[in-house]
Amino acid sequence: MTIHRIQIDRRFSDLDQLGHVNNVVYGDYIQEARIRVNRRVRAEGIEMPAQVVARQEIDYIRPLHLNPEPIVVEVWVASVGNSSYVQLQRIYDNDGTLAAKARTVVVAFDPIAEKSLPLPASFREYLLGSLEVVE
Repeated sequence: MTIHRIQIDRRFSDLDQLGHVNNVVYGDYIQEARIRVNRRVRAEGIEMPAQVVARQEIDYIRPLHLNPEPIVVEVWVASVGNSSYVQLQRIYDNDGTLAAKARTVVVAFDPIAEKSLPLPASFREYLLGSLEVVE
C-alpha cells in the first residue's frame, strides 16, 4: 500500500506554442517518476528485472504551464500479473490541481532473448505488498 510522490521540475523546453506543457512531455514526467520509484525499490535491496513499457494511456485533464514550482507525480501499483504489472500515475500542478491521469503496463523483459519473463519472486512479492486501490 504505497503511493510514491515524486516532484519534477518543469523546463522552458517543455512548452509548446500555446505556452502549455506539450502533451508528449507528460510521458517524460511519467517515465522520470517511474525511474525514481525503481531507484527507491532497488535501494531497498529488491531484485528488479529489466523492464519495458508495453502500453501507456494518458488522460489529459488540465494544461500545465511554466512555473518555478515542481509538479507532483503520484505513482502506485494497481495490479500484478505473472510477467507484468500495472502502474497508475496522477500528475498534479504545484497548487494540487489534477492535470493528467495515466495507466502504464510494465513487463519484465529478458534483453538477450528479447521476450518477456516472469517477475522475480522477491519483486513480485514487493509489488503485491504495495498494491494500492485509488478511485
